[in-house]
Amino acid sequence: MDFVNSIQTIQQKPRHIRRRILFVSVTVCMAIVIAVWLMVTNRRIDTDMFTAPNIKTHTETAASPFDMLKDIFTDGLESIRAQF
Repeated sequence: MDFVNSIQTIQQKPRHIRRRILFVSVTVCMAIVIAVWLMVTNRRIDTDMFTAPNIKTHTETAASPFDMLKDIFTDGLESIRAQF
């Protein structure tokens, strides 16, 4: 209940103080989000530099979705026929 009391205390303060608290809170949260985003983006760039050629060859050798769907459908029909 300490958090609720803190909120009620802030609500009792004058409007210009509440705006200042809001501005500082939003600035701190935004700085945290941007810092995390930059760290994740930096890590992705480092990883993608080395794995990009592998991904390209993997996508070139993979079967198309329609071929895979056709194979699944024909295998299902064969298994149904085998049961009867």
